[in-house]
Amino acid sequence: MKCNNCGNTVYPGDVYCDVCGARLKPENPQFERPNGYQGQIQNNSYHQQRQPQKNNSKWIIVAAIVAALAVIGGTIYMGFNHQDEESMWARCKETMELSDVKAYIDEYPDGEHITEAKNLYSKLIDEKTAWESAMSSNDEDHLRSFINNHPSSKYVAKARDMLDDVMWNKALERNDKDSFRRYINEFPNGKHIGEARSKFEDLRQSELTIEERDNVKRTIQQFLTGMEQWDMASMMATCNTQMDNFMGKRPAGLNDVRDYVNAFRESDIDSIGFSSLAVDVSKSLNDDHQPQFSATFTVTRNFRRQNTENGTTARMRGTAVIDRFFRFKEFTLDKMPQ
Repeated sequence: MKCNNCGNTVYPGDVYCDVCGARLKPENPQFERPNGYQGQIQNNSYHQQRQPQKNNSKWIIVAAIVAALAVIGGTIYMGFNHQDEESMWARCKETMELSDVKAYIDEYPDGEHITEAKNLYSKLIDEKTAWESAMSSNDEDHLRSFINNHPSSKYVAKARDMLDDVMWNKALERNDKDSFRRYINEFPNGKHIGEARSKFEDLRQSELTIEERDNVKRTIQQFLTGMEQWDMASMMATCNTQMDNFMGKRPAGLNDVRDYVNAFRESDIDSIGFSSLAVDVSKSLNDDHQPQFSATFTVTRNFRRQNTENGTTARMRGTAVIDRFFRFKEFTLDKMPQ
């Protein structure tokens, strides 16, 4: 017999279709009820034969649900696992740490990025070895080579920091304008930039120009000419009001210059002259970073005494310190040994 609703085969005694759940009609000409049938048959042979099929259908449904859940769970797990792998790989590229890359390789030996990870790990090993070599050398060429060969390395900042100190120490050792200029050009924001600019400027100002050298020579010549002519005003114009030394007297002033000249005039010296002047000039900065000049010179001094036909000639050595206004701070003139 079949269900009038869905056509499913049913058995005597069934009241409802076990497929669509429709109520079966009690009067059905397609089957005969067993003898003594009263209402729904509970324990007849038909029912006993039908029961296993009903249980099998339920287990099939349960198995299908379990399989579906397994598929869904596996898909979800694979999704989460892929998400974890991508997150871990993103961290490797962000930190560029050997430990992070090694962890990815160990965790995902068949991962999507495993080839790239192994290449990155090898690159980081080479980079670390090169950095350790450059760092231990503390050498300009080694540090520059590392920076040029590994521009994206996390160690580049440390390498440039070390290079900053190396070049600064080299500039201090050489103490010349070119070395400080080189440091300033390469490290305009370096750790020692303020001091480098100051030293560079000091050295620049310490360079003696032709004009300065001529002015120093002119000052010495003016003083000596003033003595020859007994021209006190001309001599005084070459001297600082307060001097550190004048002809061996410390401290000295303009009165000491005047006394020195008067001593000559009151002696029996009739005339005095200087010739063969040779001057050597150098320049430096004083404690106030102001330029000053040091001069050494040799000159021939000629004395002619009263009532004497022949004069006296002596070779003299002079030293002088001259300020930025080209006036003497120190002046000495001594006889050279024969």
